[in-house]
Amino acid sequence: MPLAELRAEVRRWADEMLAMSPTSLRFLKQSFNADSEHIAGQASLAFTGLHQFTGGEEAAEGVAAFNEKRAADFAPYRAAVSV
Repeated sequence: MPLAELRAEVRRWADEMLAMSPTSLRFLKQSFNADSEHIAGQASLAFTGLHQFTGGEEAAEGVAAFNEKRAADFAPYRAAVSV
């Protein structure tokens, strides 16, 4: 990719990620860092994340958006999980 197009490409990727659930992204990033742990450590991370995510308002917004066939608005939840 030519250097002149890099900034626009990075912006496209960033915008795509900003539309996604911040909690899901947080756990995804953590899972990438867990590659050196045993399976038990990874399972613990997964179950903790699943429990935290499924019971919250952020998950309810995702479900509501899916059911209403609209883009989810995860902006109110972004600051709470920034790492």
